[in-house]
Amino acid sequence: MKFQMPEYAEITPEMRERLEKFREEHAGDPMGQVADRILFEDDKVRIWEMTLEPGEHTDLHHHEHDYYLIITSGDLVAGIPPKETGQEPFIGRIPPEGNTVPVPKGGTEWALNVGTKTYHEFLVELKNT
Repeated sequence: MKFQMPEYAEITPEMRERLEKFREEHAGDPMGQVADRILFEDDKVRIWEMTLEPGEHTDLHHHEHDYYLIITSGDLVAGIPPKETGQEPFIGRIPPEGNTVPVPKGGTEWALNVGTKTYHEFLVELKNT
């Protein structure tokens, strides 16, 4: 696995409709955690693990710090910001060998597995950023 800038998939009209429907259905969701569970934490980092089966999604979450995502499996994952942010949803394409990508602090979103494979990642949260 190597570091690569994310590659984005084209959003078809059908997928755009699916992502907009998701935003509408989840508009009142409370803020939750960025991933499933914490594996390690000290003063500098918090390391999370997340698995999403096709069709599953995370809680609505906010990236309070900078992160590195170490993606070990999956094919397509959507990032869906709440409508009030004014940001558009996107779909990341996961290379077969996985990927490591930076995520700057500040974003609020749900992650939704829109692919056909299990999505799995480790998130390294840099607490001092």
